[in-house]
Amino acid sequence: MRTRYAAAIFPGGSAQAEPARTGIEAALPASFSLVFGAGGVLLFSDRPESCLRLPGAAIVGEIFARGEAKPCRSLGPDTSIAIERSCGETLVEAYWGAYVAVVINSSGATTLVRAPFGDLGCYYLRSGAALLVASDLPLLCAIANVERRLDVPALARHIAYPEWRSHETCLSEVSELRGGDSLRITPDGITPRAIWSPWRFVAEELQIDDPHDAARRVCDAIQLSVRARTRNRTCLLLLSGGLDSAIVAAVLAEANADFSGLNLIANDAASDEWRYASLAAQSLGIDLECRRFALDKIDVRRSGAAEMPYPVHRCFTQALDDIAIEVAEARGAELIVDGGGGDNVFFGLRSVSILADCLLTSGFDQRFWIAARALGDLAQTGTATLLRRTIARAWFRSRPPHLAPNLAFLSADAKAAALARERHPWFAPPPGVLPGRASHIALLAPAQNLVEALQAQARYPSMSPLVSQPVVETCLRVPSWSWIAPGRNRAAARRAFETSLPPAIIDRRSKGAPTGFVAAIFEQNRSVIRNMLLGGALAEAGLLDRRAVADALDHSGPTRDFGFVRIMELVDAEAWARAQD
Repeated sequence: MRTRYAAAIFPGGSAQAEPARTGIEAALPASFSLVFGAGGVLLFSDRPESCLRLPGAAIVGEIFARGEAKPCRSLGPDTSIAIERSCGETLVEAYWGAYVAVVINSSGATTLVRAPFGDLGCYYLRSGAALLVASDLPLLCAIANVERRLDVPALARHIAYPEWRSHETCLSEVSELRGGDSLRITPDGITPRAIWSPWRFVAEELQIDDPHDAARRVCDAIQLSVRARTRNRTCLLLLSGGLDSAIVAAVLAEANADFSGLNLIANDAASDEWRYASLAAQSLGIDLECRRFALDKIDVRRSGAAEMPYPVHRCFTQALDDIAIEVAEARGAELIVDGGGGDNVFFGLRSVSILADCLLTSGFDQRFWIAARALGDLAQTGTATLLRRTIARAWFRSRPPHLAPNLAFLSADAKAAALARERHPWFAPPPGVLPGRASHIALLAPAQNLVEALQAQARYPSMSPLVSQPVVETCLRVPSWSWIAPGRNRAAARRAFETSLPPAIIDRRSKGAPTGFVAAIFEQNRSVIRNMLLGGALAEAGLLDRRAVADALDHSGPTRDFGFVRIMELVDAEAWARAQD
């Protein structure tokens, strides 16, 4: 069961809080009770047992001491003092998990803290003298007694950068506390601040130089995360057939966890991973079920993100979600687990930024040439081409990776709003950071989106344990060149589990993709999509270039490029916008 909570924070103190308590309690479901009330803070939860109460703080959700796999049931007085004095920063330094904390310090300020990569949501808005906070949008709207209103410029920015999380949502007045950030609340206002940063972990003095030591530490971090987050729970693992879900399967099997597997395929060959999934299942002794999902399970007019403050759910996953929930319920699973985000955390990029790191640290030495041969083999690129690109990347390009906004089919006003967005802090490295390290950190933004947005509001308790603070921090300490080896990307992760999984899984280069299924959805629903986009909420709000959309949809014949993928992203945004009325 996922913890839900709601809070009202009154910077003026308890004298303002107590009169508001009755109204807030009346707006909450009957299962909620007050778990913390002090210093102008009223905190309610449907799972009081999941709340740690300290003299000047409360923590809801699941919290683990660093290096520990058992959740904390209490914290000592010294820890409580350290949390208060640091305004919660001690939490991200000494703990990890899926938690939100509220901390009251001696000056009277209140601070909210959300765990880095924590899949417990944290949304907030101002209401009179109070700051109202909740784990999910329906709860927040209920205690605030407000209706949802689109923030059109913010929606334009989201459509252009769909995988970037920020404090901004696509609904007016509703904000989100991003994982690893704090929110200081005083009578003078509220101030967000990043208190966890990935840049700390790419420092040279923290680097794990030995590849075998790196693989061991990566293995330890993965085992810790998977075992801790799935402990004492019956799980359904979405075993795709790829490396990442197979790694999760190996950890669960070694821990003798109570779990079974589910492999989902569509009617196109590119998505059929059954052979690899069954190979992993047989080697680990996993009960594996295979199901097919079909087009008739997809309704492009339905948004899986209807109860979220942004359109982060893709409609092609509707069939997958429905079947996974059906199987999970039939098998009595409390949790659906997957290997999501592994490509990002394990630096699955085939990029000359890795060679640039080698060149900038030690020149054209043996390490450089080994990495160059490995990358050339994986990318099917000649050595001369790699050398030119590496030299350009090392000395003639900026260190931060460039991610251009996707402005296709947007109106001029929407493009202007999108370009006004501030750069994600993980795309702005401090001076001296190597290009490959910057590229690795940039890959974490989509992984953050996966756990902090999608998993936090999933219809069924779901988890991507590879995207966790212990795993991310350990992987960032691994040099970029240790993530590539002859015939292998994500090399440190492969090396970590090469004795646990079949060689066909460890050495696999190919990867399934749902692109064909998405194309089939597009073709079957072309007329519905045309009506949705040309006469819908996005068009009415002035976000779309209607002529460009019409031209794309009126093109006859089968899809010949990937423009339909962008159209389907707009369909998802349209379905979400309509659901907010």
